[in-house]
Amino acid sequence: MRFGKCTQRPKRCGGLTMGIVTDQKGNVFTEFLPIQEQELEGFDFDAPLTHALLVVRYEGKYLMMFNKWSQYWELPGGVIEAGESARECAIRELYEETNQIVSDLTFKGLMKFDLQPSFHGPERTEYGALFYAELGAPRDFVENDEAAKIIWWDGRSEIGDIDEIDRKLLEFT
Repeated sequence: MRFGKCTQRPKRCGGLTMGIVTDQKGNVFTEFLPIQEQELEGFDFDAPLTHALLVVRYEGKYLMMFNKWSQYWELPGGVIEAGESARECAIRELYEETNQIVSDLTFKGLMKFDLQPSFHGPERTEYGALFYAELGAPRDFVENDEAAKIIWWDGRSEIGDIDEIDRKLLEFT
């Protein structure tokens, strides 16, 4: 497989993966694969594709949601449900978590992660799909079980704790 200029390959050091970035929980973003969305169908996955994340911009600012559970600012997204495509997941999660609606998504590629044990499961490797969208007009936020609030972030201002992996993912869009 050919890798584009924005791909970063993980490095091995004594059996440990030295990835692109590691978050505060020890989860490692190990690799970004800038494939085309139609390649997902025949992609040779060595781990499951479990989730989709979405980078949304409006007037040059990024949509971030404050997760009630993790107490961090993060990108909208979540677990792909049975029978759902990664694209459908991204659209659904964006609406459920932030009340925003997008009609035009751009698939940016696959993210690969080495994840620590959590309520999602034991230590594991997973893939996620990364999408990007520009929002025409934001809708009012509706607080929900997962998101306490949203912000349109300029990428520089201090807003509190931001998930390190999600901050890094902004660079891949």
